[in-house]
Amino acid sequence: MNFPATILLAGGSSSRFAPLAEKNLFKFLGKTLVSRQIETLTAKGADKIVIITNEANLEKIKSEAQEVNPEVKVFVQVGEGQAGAVMTGLKEGGIEGGVLIMNVNDIFEEDLFNELQGKIREKGNNFLVGVYTEKYFPGGYLVIENGNVKKVVEKPGEGNEPSDYVRIVFDYFSNGNELLSVLESVESANDDVYEVALSRMMDEGKIFEMIEYKGAWETIKYPWHVLSMMQHYLEQIEGQQISENAQVAETAVINGNVIIEDGVKIFDNAVINGPAYIGRNSIIANGALVRDSMIGDNCVVGFATEVARSYVSDRCWFHTNYIGDSALGSNVSFGSGAVTANLRLDEGEIGVVIKGEKVMTGRAKLGNIIGNDVRVGVNSSLMPGVKIGTNTVIGSGVLLEKDVEEGKFVRMETELEIKDNNVDISTIKR
Repeated sequence: MNFPATILLAGGSSSRFAPLAEKNLFKFLGKTLVSRQIETLTAKGADKIVIITNEANLEKIKSEAQEVNPEVKVFVQVGEGQAGAVMTGLKEGGIEGGVLIMNVNDIFEEDLFNELQGKIREKGNNFLVGVYTEKYFPGGYLVIENGNVKKVVEKPGEGNEPSDYVRIVFDYFSNGNELLSVLESVESANDDVYEVALSRMMDEGKIFEMIEYKGAWETIKYPWHVLSMMQHYLEQIEGQQISENAQVAETAVINGNVIIEDGVKIFDNAVINGPAYIGRNSIIANGALVRDSMIGDNCVVGFATEVARSYVSDRCWFHTNYIGDSALGSNVSFGSGAVTANLRLDEGEIGVVIKGEKVMTGRAKLGNIIGNDVRVGVNSSLMPGVKIGTNTVIGSGVLLEKDVEEGKFVRMETELEIKDNNVDISTIKR
């Protein structure tokens, strides 16, 4: 059987992802998440693929998706929340039979797609996917009886979990018309109409079998999740895939699994320790070190610069810098000597301020989150977990200890004292 019709959700505002741009359009190993999902579903023979996005990202999402599969349909979401997105997909996409609901930025192993196909062929029930967790996760928990889901409890609070299984968005419904009818009939004062509809269907006796997923699962909710997603894809690199059109100096050192794209130039004594990805037309200059990182297209990792465990978007420039455990947007430039600090002095967990509240990242090492079109002056020091908004300039010699909103110019005022020298330097002998 072909894979069922699929609705891919890409309509959120990504406000928690700021200052980075649209998360569904982030590239990993040279391809956006949208493109990767379409590739997977197309290869599986999906009957129909519908993407629901917002007005701001419509054309970019459509371009990326239809370059992979011209038959993909992309629509702007009507209505609020996941319920609004799903209803838009069902109506505009004309989906009446079986339908799978997914987030574009949830990445699963191929086995999950295969298992769903097999279960649909065997039983034809509705299916929800659960992931076993030992620690509390702020999401929806599944109430399970005899392998079937009886209820979804949203964020029950630590200690009140009804099971050890968290729901991830990989929801299959055997009848799209039935789902649409229920969604249109339920109401809620909260942003949980979709979850209320699920509960209504379960109360009415509809069977939702749980698929237990034990494979790798990566998602992007907060900006530092880019680093986890990057690591996921870096681990998929096998061997050294170096373009014939790349130029690698004889004294350059390349270790481990790497992808080096067309037009890359790697100069004398540069070192690349895999896993690593170097995008098209980028330069790794003399004495530079890149390790466990992704470098985008048309970047310059200049002399004596180290990039470690970091995601670097297109058109970024460095010269004698340290970039560690950081995620950078496009068109970012660091002046000589500017560095990202990535470790607290007490080596404790690093928190990041998201929408006015500090969120703990679960990381002891985290550098900076930097939006598009940013300039950092010479000898500036950026403290761990600090975010810098788009179109911002950080002046020379700045010690940056707090977030900077977009469109700002930051400088430090220092007082320079000049007085007479009372030491005769000519008499001093070393």
